[in-house]
Amino acid sequence: MKRLLPLFSLLVVMSLACSLLPFPAGGGSGGGGTPVETATSPLWATNSPVPTEAAVEPTVSGADSQVPIPLDAGTGTYKGLPLGLQDNGAPTVTPVDGVIGVVCIGMSNAFQECEDFIAKLGGEFAGQVNPQVKVVNCAVPGRAIEFWNNPEYDKLWEKCLRQKVPQAGLRAEQIRVVWHKAADMFTTEESGEAFPPYPDPNADYFHFYENLTTFAARLHGKMPSVQAVYVTSRSYGGFADKESRGEPHSYEEGLALNAWLRDHEQVDGVWYGWGAYIWAPNCASGVTNGSGVCYERGDYQADGIHPAQGARDKVSRMLHARFSQFEWYKP
Repeated sequence: MKRLLPLFSLLVVMSLACSLLPFPAGGGSGGGGTPVETATSPLWATNSPVPTEAAVEPTVSGADSQVPIPLDAGTGTYKGLPLGLQDNGAPTVTPVDGVIGVVCIGMSNAFQECEDFIAKLGGEFAGQVNPQVKVVNCAVPGRAIEFWNNPEYDKLWEKCLRQKVPQAGLRAEQIRVVWHKAADMFTTEESGEAFPPYPDPNADYFHFYENLTTFAARLHGKMPSVQAVYVTSRSYGGFADKESRGEPHSYEEGLALNAWLRDHEQVDGVWYGWGAYIWAPNCASGVTNGSGVCYERGDYQADGIHPAQGARDKVSRMLHARFSQFEWYKP
């Protein structure tokens, strides 16, 4: 603890110095806007590890950062974009014939994380969830948001509703909630180079914002009974074996989602809000997100992209903690 005091003092001085600087203007299109909120969002993960002394050290506060800071743990801005999770309140979710169906949509990471979440509903989370809640895993490996947006791949929606939902003992009209693990798959130029970071006009940030808009425009027509969509962006990409899946792309997709949710509290009468915010840095940084989570290399598979059991555990617990804030999920 004594070794932390000099660092703490230095950070306090830096924070005071930053507070004397002019507040940065908002950046870019896609809903970046002028920063208006600096309040730190509440912690979501009730089953998360207790943060260490290093984890609760102050981060940059009230300043404009050029390095990623967890959206739910920092204040100020990142490249002019406001930190702090967008809060769209709570949706109205009602059962149909005693069932609140929840569907997971996304790519391979979503598939693996949803499988783990479903397993924990019958184990670790048993007795902590409304028995009316039934979860169906409709995520498909290799099929990120661009495929769900493409009418040529409507078989993804059809297989979910005509095969997976009935196999789980549910009817299509009983699907009331969607957990969308949203991520871009195509994040490179024609040359194969990764898209530039924000605020470049061709940044993945802007492509992702547009893809979120397209997805929302399609969802109500495909699943008209859905009342609420909880959206989660990628986790940490710093261990990835390819630049197009690395940082700051994963982090900046979270910022794009935050801006999109600020601009779209409802689409076609459907509520949209944050699912679990699962991005967090390398544990070696000594920093965690608002849930007290960071990631180690062993949390990921060999490619540094797909979750091993360590990351699946963390994501499932953050998702459970997030859902536990809402009446429809509580026992």
